[in-house]
Amino acid sequence: MKHIVKITDRNRTRTSFVTLYGLVIIGIIIGSMYAVKGEYSDSVWANQYFMPLYSGDTLFAVLRNTFISTALAIFIAFWGGLSAVGQPLGVVLLIFRGFGIGVSAAMLYSLCGIKAVPSVIVLILPKAVSVIVVTVLAVRELFRSSGALFDFVIKGEQHEDSRRTFRLYCIKFSVLLLISFFIAAADAALNYFFREALINI
Repeated sequence: MKHIVKITDRNRTRTSFVTLYGLVIIGIIIGSMYAVKGEYSDSVWANQYFMPLYSGDTLFAVLRNTFISTALAIFIAFWGGLSAVGQPLGVVLLIFRGFGIGVSAAMLYSLCGIKAVPSVIVLILPKAVSVIVVTVLAVRELFRSSGALFDFVIKGEQHEDSRRTFRLYCIKFSVLLLISFFIAAADAALNYFFREALINI
């Protein structure tokens, strides 16, 4: 019986990850279509600093911009998890982050054509994958916390000691913030060493 429960939990976790990454892919498709129509600009709300040309002019600027954009998404997920109705916010957040990736990749292809492939592979893809993994983990915690709060409000169910649960919740998001800093540092290094060589407009 225990083995059946473990397999069921594992499958549920797998399914939830597939759903979360699916939302990101939806955002990427929407962002790509948006950019292909020419509806793009240097607005950070559109490209979210995924576009190398708008990610910053110096090593520090790229690090700062990448970290702030990723940290902001994590903070939004954190506060969303403290609400019983925060789950829709997580859905929007994942689609929005995917949108930024789609817009940025499509913009680069529009500007550079086939020459954009190395730039996308080196300057956008590693950052996009890393940022999305962190964001998905944050949104998963949002769903868990928000779902538990919803159960408590509607059914009066309290699964664990609330103080211990909240402490663990804060620790998880602190770790995600730390990982985000290292992602930003790696992105800054890639841009510093490769952007000028890869992007010639």
